[in-house]
Amino acid sequence: MLLTIKDLSVFYGKIQALDNINIYVKEGEIISIIGANGAGKSTLLKAISGVRLPNISGDITYLGKKLTTPVHNRVKLGIALSPEGRRIFGNLTTEENLIMGAYLTNDRETFKNDLDSVFELFPRLKERRKQLAATLSGGEQQMLAIGRAMMSRPKLLMMDEPSLGLAPKLVTEIFIKFKQINESGVTILLVEQNANQALSLSHRAYVLQTGRIVGQGTGKELLSDPKIKEAYLGARKKSN
Repeated sequence: MLLTIKDLSVFYGKIQALDNINIYVKEGEIISIIGANGAGKSTLLKAISGVRLPNISGDITYLGKKLTTPVHNRVKLGIALSPEGRRIFGNLTTEENLIMGAYLTNDRETFKNDLDSVFELFPRLKERRKQLAATLSGGEQQMLAIGRAMMSRPKLLMMDEPSLGLAPKLVTEIFIKFKQINESGVTILLVEQNANQALSLSHRAYVLQTGRIVGQGTGKELLSDPKIKEAYLGARKKSN
């Protein structure tokens, strides 16, 4: 098993963000976490990536060992996060942002091969390699955030709301890239409010509601679940 989370709970003061979460991720899978704003999805990714949280309990096991190390050590282990809001370095060029993602790579040839792989995956980034990241379009910035995470050579790539603020055509394009990344051997843990796209892509998925897992199954099963359709896929779903 690549990742196992057992009885994970997180509090922010008196507010419980996650309540006894139990999930697992097998190597080679695409796993989605869907749910509304405030469900605890981002907190879950922060816990896995090692961001310091005020009050956390439970076990996170990666490749058979409990994760207790800080963020940079987890990156060394092969865990990368493309965060919500992209958080690129706007005053650096596209290429400089990608270099920042490769800070653990000491071998020049490996770095060049990884950079070429990102440019092959996202040709627009190659076209704009000398352009300041702040001047890129929203879609290009999202590609850059994902590309930067890929430069750390992850075994597990976590993405937090990658479709946020993107036009539907770009969302479709980005999700095609996710499949290509997965087919290259990278396991993906995807937090996404665009439930239809996420479930269509995923091997399995979990539904998070107010800090608790309230549903799970294959992407196909959840897509056909009447309750999921009404809450996340139907006409009555509120826009965010």
